[in-house]
Amino acid sequence: MLGIVLLLMAGFLLVPTAVGAIYGEWRPVVAFIASAVIVALLGGLAAWLFRGSTLTRDGRHDYFRREGLAVVGLSWLVGSFAGAIPYLFTGTFTSGVDAFFEAASGLTTTGSTVMQPEQIDAMSRSIAFWRSFTHWLGGFGIVMVFVVLFPTGGRALFRSEIPGIAREAGHQRVRDSALALMRTYVLISVIEYVLLLAAGMNAFDAAIHTFGTIATGGFSNHSASVAAFDSVPIEMIITLFMWICGFNFAIYETLLRVGPRPAWRTLVGSTEARLYAGITIAATLVIGATLWFWGGSNGALAEGAPKDYRAFGDAMRDSVFQVVCLQTSTGYGTADYDQWPHVCRVILMLLATMGACAGSTGGGIKVVRILIVGKAALNGVRRFVRPRAIASVRVDDQALDEGVVSSVTGYFGLWVLVFGFGTLFVASFNYDALTSATAVLATLNNIGPGMGLVGPSCNFGHFPDLVKLLLSVMMILGRLEFYAFVALLVPGFWRR
Repeated sequence: MLGIVLLLMAGFLLVPTAVGAIYGEWRPVVAFIASAVIVALLGGLAAWLFRGSTLTRDGRHDYFRREGLAVVGLSWLVGSFAGAIPYLFTGTFTSGVDAFFEAASGLTTTGSTVMQPEQIDAMSRSIAFWRSFTHWLGGFGIVMVFVVLFPTGGRALFRSEIPGIAREAGHQRVRDSALALMRTYVLISVIEYVLLLAAGMNAFDAAIHTFGTIATGGFSNHSASVAAFDSVPIEMIITLFMWICGFNFAIYETLLRVGPRPAWRTLVGSTEARLYAGITIAATLVIGATLWFWGGSNGALAEGAPKDYRAFGDAMRDSVFQVVCLQTSTGYGTADYDQWPHVCRVILMLLATMGACAGSTGGGIKVVRILIVGKAALNGVRRFVRPRAIASVRVDDQALDEGVVSSVTGYFGLWVLVFGFGTLFVASFNYDALTSATAVLATLNNIGPGMGLVGPSCNFGHFPDLVKLLLSVMMILGRLEFYAFVALLVPGFWRR
């Protein structure tokens, strides 16, 4: 199965090959072809050697939850290694660790980079395309493509790849659901691409920033990111689509399948969706008002000129973009928020920790998990006051099973432990607390930039290789939402 994933990656590598041919970049074209051939040979060999490994007694190919978890977890490692090869062959990086970091950041839709600003601006179009195309692939999930093409046994893969969405058990139903999500993903991408073209972007820039927006990734082919365009319409379009992609995609599937009214009822009836929207609006107003009253300068422009927030419109413009960007874990930027007042920076990091809705392309812990943990904590207080009282955690007027609540609180505890360990590990290399904590937060929650030495105007290139490898693993952990990857480290998982 991992061999088939590699074959899919080899096919995807031919897309930037075509881009390079269109723009006459023949050296990168050769590098991408060589990369595709190597990945295809490795994938074909693995698929052929182990072709009988999923055969059941009655001669059918099938696999179950354990195999599904293993494929999902290992696919992101294997895919990142395959995605790193073009960076090395084109000379974009000379370090294998840097190439792996950039590939993992792309596929996990993190958006953190080890590239210097001058490297980003000097990238060939084929490499810039591949870098952002990995976002788009990772946003939908390379494993989801596997489910669509090979639906037999796909139930375990589907549930592991798209946590937070309940699905029926039938194989055909799983494939139908995967296809519906894929159609939705592609349709939203096309709509944004057309709108960006209408707003004045050229075709190549529009494709790059559509890939990064829909997947809530954040890679740009400009070192100044979205600020390079200095366009209110472009910023508003990107803001809108980042925010849209922070909602559960099941809502859009409902919209396409049964119409706008049922979709609207689903949206309004979702406590998570209402909370997500409310937090966005409240945070935007608070930060915008703070910037306006502050009236300071954050030095956000690429030329180094100060940015003045004495105009309320300018304050709200940067506020809404950065709030949505951080809340949906998209790494774009129009301002150096690391120079904003401390209260704004704290709010942004809290938003980045919380993240978007379950079933979206956004990262973070997810709004619904924060909601469940909060309600479980309140129930704990009630039980302390009245030990005999029976209180259940309710979401959308439904009582949640104790197993679900336990799983969510366990996830939250695991997140805190991993975050703490990662911060201590980075700090042990003599980095300050702000840089260490936000570097781990930015990678673990697939955000992109952090603060301090990994702020929006900096990069991750200064870290030692060991730290880069750990942060790469953090990206994959965050993309898989822990369980599918951590399960691989449990010895009992591999026992029959």
